[in-house]
Amino acid sequence: MSLDKLLKNVDVVNITGQSKTGVAGIASKHQDVKDDYAWICYKGVHVDGHQFINLAIEKGARVIIGDQPRPKDLSSHVTYVQTSNGRIALAQIAANWFLQPAKQLKLIGITGTNGKTSTAYFTESIFKAAEIGTALIGTIDYHFGKFILPANTTTPDQIRLHKLFSRITNAKIKHVIMEASSQGIAQHRLSGLTFHIGTFTNLTRDHLDYHHSMENYLESKLTLFKQIDPENGCAIVNMDIPVANRVIQSTKAPVIGYGIHSEADLMASDISSDLNGVSFKAITPKGKVMIKLPILGDYNVYNALAAIGIGLHNQCSLSQIKKGLESATIPGRFELVSCGQDFAVIVDYAHTPDALENLLQAANRIKQNRTICIFGCGGDRDQAKRPMMGKIASKLADHVIITSDNPRTENPDKILSDITSGITEATQYQLILDRRIAIRQAIELAQKGDLIIIAGKGHEDYQIIGQEKLPFDDRQVAKEFLNPKMTAFTQ
Repeated sequence: MSLDKLLKNVDVVNITGQSKTGVAGIASKHQDVKDDYAWICYKGVHVDGHQFINLAIEKGARVIIGDQPRPKDLSSHVTYVQTSNGRIALAQIAANWFLQPAKQLKLIGITGTNGKTSTAYFTESIFKAAEIGTALIGTIDYHFGKFILPANTTTPDQIRLHKLFSRITNAKIKHVIMEASSQGIAQHRLSGLTFHIGTFTNLTRDHLDYHHSMENYLESKLTLFKQIDPENGCAIVNMDIPVANRVIQSTKAPVIGYGIHSEADLMASDISSDLNGVSFKAITPKGKVMIKLPILGDYNVYNALAAIGIGLHNQCSLSQIKKGLESATIPGRFELVSCGQDFAVIVDYAHTPDALENLLQAANRIKQNRTICIFGCGGDRDQAKRPMMGKIASKLADHVIITSDNPRTENPDKILSDITSGITEATQYQLILDRRIAIRQAIELAQKGDLIIIAGKGHEDYQIIGQEKLPFDDRQVAKEFLNPKMTAFTQ
């Protein structure tokens, strides 16, 4: 592709070198550069990409695109393009390179602190029931048809995202459900996209190590709602959250509100839950329908209502919506691990104070005896939420086991100490650094009718300790200890 086509609609400050040169490929990581590539660099969260310009040239880059002035020592045979913002430029360049595939798609963006994944999977299941071809890009993976790609981030980087869009359009799929993370939005990974639907689930404390304040965190998410098609699009907003009006004011698109306590276009009543799932009556402009979710956790009613709104805006019938919701499966979200034991084991992704509180409250509504909670907090992340989560666990669980989550490069003992600073003195708790041993201890403690909650990692099949990503799946580890226990029970 010629450089002028690659730079179409990019805010270029200055070009020095051969502006008519051809480009064989694009990359934003110097490791990916090949001969005659254009390499796009910008200042990242931890590292300034401009310092790797010479490495990119050694690997064959013909064009360097950055957002700083041309380095004085740069070889004269290299074309240098200065843009006003490297991340925004990268999004437009990626779209140009893959021939603007997103323009052929109906993008459904879902943002919020909690509930993005569940809402996405509920929506996908509704679309499947309605025979609407769908791709899903989110926390667990990126998939459509038989294609599945592991997710390294909830919202892919610009090049990976537009490459996915290209593959999706080639597969003749029109609808793309996307989890839009606040960091992904803030880093302009979604820059230049127009959304068919934007959905806001809720807003509670998370990612403040990155955003530094709740206001910055909210503003990042509101960006999505400024990108909704004002004529044919729709914003779907949880009316029970304090920032609902801020979300509504941020968009020019029509709004569908949903809620349980507030008057809204979509509402739920007659909510009941047990270990078999959650049932409720959905009240919609098209009528009322009873739904029996196979997913545990009555807070999932909110996620189901959001998905109903998405389905209705895409002309799905109530019968299709009911069929989709009642056949949905969501890995690692209030997932029951059963080996025939006389107590329940549930694995969930809850890793924020609000999510842990909702999880334990939901568990307490269906428990028959005690609630045993195992959780930790991620390292190199928001430290202030750790005592908050300790306090919540101590208030809502009968027995707490504090363990490692993904400590990353932080001292695991320090993380546990931060958590315990919020625990009340009367709480029964244990500190077990090794997560595998912590799960074993909970299973050994369990009595008939108890409910074990293993929180924090959900679908993740790894644990990050130091710089290593080690195999670890809460569900599989629980089964390892449940099966011998079941053998002991039958002897």
